Amino acid sequence: MRRGLATGLFLAAALALAGCGGGDGGAEAKFDAGPANVTKPGTSLALGERAFVGYAGLGPNNEPTIRTTLGVTVEKVDEGKSSDIEGLGESTVPYYVHAEYENHGGAAVAPSVISGRFTILGSDGEEYDSEGVISIGGEFEQCPSVESDATLAGEQAVADCAVVTLKEGVSPKEVRFQGDYASNAKPVAWKLDSES
Repeated sequence: MRRGLATGLFLAAALALAGCGGGDGGAEAKFDAGPANVTKPGTSLALGERAFVGYAGLGPNNEPTIRTTLGVTVEKVDEGKSSDIEGLGESTVPYYVHAEYENHGGAAVAPSVISGRFTILGSDGEEYDSEGVISIGGEFEQCPSVESDATLAGEQAVADCAVVTLKEGVSPKEVRFQGDYASNAKPVAWKLDSES
């Protein structure tokens, strides 16, 4: 069962009030032209390992069902504080999923849509969705992300960050990524230890 504790509009408004927004999160990412063999669904990886997934979803201009192959690497997951995001509430803890995406296909995609494919499996057995954060100027240093209207073309790479909120007292067990919601395939996952 998936669970999101705050709506995307609420979080966007909270970030605006806190003076936070998207940055140029893609400054250090590099495209690796090596073979892009799709990772078996359900595979568990360590942080820093790259998975190749088939992506199907909206394009950067809301074109229906764009298909491409993405390289996705979860680099680290930082635990935030409820005070990081004004109005989030003390019973909610944000986690910042720092990742890199590489586009190994010909169709352009939007990094903001890609980041929405992350979830975190909590110690309570619930799956928590990433929150839709709209960039409204300024920098959110805890989770620097690309601009909301950015495009990731073929043979390009970008670094990004997704916000996932968990209930206080719940620890993250793994980060999951689902490239194609229409598929019944299991997502790929990155295991987290208790120190994350």
